[in-house]
Amino acid sequence: MKRRAFVRNSTLGLAGGLILPAWISGCKKPLGNFPEGFKIIVVGAGAAGLYAAKKMKEHGAEVQILEASGVIGGRIKKTDDFADYPIDLGAEWIHGQKSLTHSLASDAGVPFYVDNSDSKYLVNGTLQNDFSNADLNQIENLLEGDQNYSGPDMSVLSYAQQIGLDASMYDLLEFITGELGAAASRISIKYTQQEFEDWSSGGTDFKLKTSYFDLLQSTVATHVQDEVVLNAPVAAIDYSGQMVQVTTEGGSVYEADRVLVTVSIPVLKSGSISFSPSLPEEKLTAISVIGMDAGMKVCLKFSTDFWGGNSLIGADKSPVYWSSAYGKDGSTPILTAFVMGEKAEYLSSLGQGVVQELLVELDAVYGGQATSSFVDSLIQDWGQEPYIGGAYSYSTIGIGNSRAILAEAVNSKLFFAGEATNFNGHFQTVQGAMESGEREFEKILCSV
Repeated sequence: MKRRAFVRNSTLGLAGGLILPAWISGCKKPLGNFPEGFKIIVVGAGAAGLYAAKKMKEHGAEVQILEASGVIGGRIKKTDDFADYPIDLGAEWIHGQKSLTHSLASDAGVPFYVDNSDSKYLVNGTLQNDFSNADLNQIENLLEGDQNYSGPDMSVLSYAQQIGLDASMYDLLEFITGELGAAASRISIKYTQQEFEDWSSGGTDFKLKTSYFDLLQSTVATHVQDEVVLNAPVAAIDYSGQMVQVTTEGGSVYEADRVLVTVSIPVLKSGSISFSPSLPEEKLTAISVIGMDAGMKVCLKFSTDFWGGNSLIGADKSPVYWSSAYGKDGSTPILTAFVMGEKAEYLSSLGQGVVQELLVELDAVYGGQATSSFVDSLIQDWGQEPYIGGAYSYSTIGIGNSRAILAEAVNSKLFFAGEATNFNGHFQTVQGAMESGEREFEKILCSV
């Protein structure tokens, strides 16, 4: 759902082939196959669950995937009928030339391209082509310039105020922290800088000619789609006996040797899934500390490309608008507003009124051309999406090693995956979700 190139390309660009983090292969013994008849239930058919299930099935396990909603993909979603090209409503970019998703697309021959799109910036109400290097460097250094940050754990906003960042840069700062999952007042500067050091997949962003959903479907989901049970929200997981029992809200009971939980942080926070025995207190604390806020995409269709194909960065209501047609085999003029955290909470409260709010903002920048050429809109509000409840995880003040704690198995029967459990810098991304799925596949196989 996001773009990292703005803050990653300058210092973290790498070259070469795929390198997976070393923590994925933690098993001390050679990995073979599961025993005949070994059963695993995966809760959630997002990227982590589907990828883990694919690996498990390849190694001989009997896999059942229980998906709460009526579709697979989780936070990977597309629409084919809003424009003359597919539009990603969730995850959209492949982050890094050494990422797992880059490897999947390359190996499958799925066409993608480097995102070299241009942007214009709104500063103090004035549209300009770029920032001075000093302005840009000051913003970037907030997150990745001060290596080995040793100050107190505080928010990015507090740190920006402490070092005297000019107030005219605050909207740009909100754009960057929005890319990272939340408002600048909610994200930890200490742990965010640490996570930038951990990032290992490269600094180039790529977009797919088709959609991320198509990539997931063709390279992963097609191998396990017969094992997916849709409209099966899990209500209870009982791991007190030799076998684990999973009960859905509809009353269906499934039994397995192991269970892998891949639901989102808001679902875990909600308590909609009961665990017996209760989860360890340390894990419950970790769940409560990891952040995940509202997030939305609003696609605005126009009769003409009055913005000249450039992204707009630094506005107030939506810190970024990008041109969805860039690089696609189509030309429908669409600006997509990408909004996170507190700003998304506010816009979400407006319902359909969000469209008018954004048109007013664009009119102020482009001399009324937005309203005069407006055709249609499409709102994807992830904070209101059932069984998901937000965009992606972020590091709150005090998060510490909560991601690693969440990733720990319980009684060698209950396992956890998903982007929020990725503790080596790739959380928030599809590649991070898939890496966590592979990590848990190996842990489960190693536990047999």
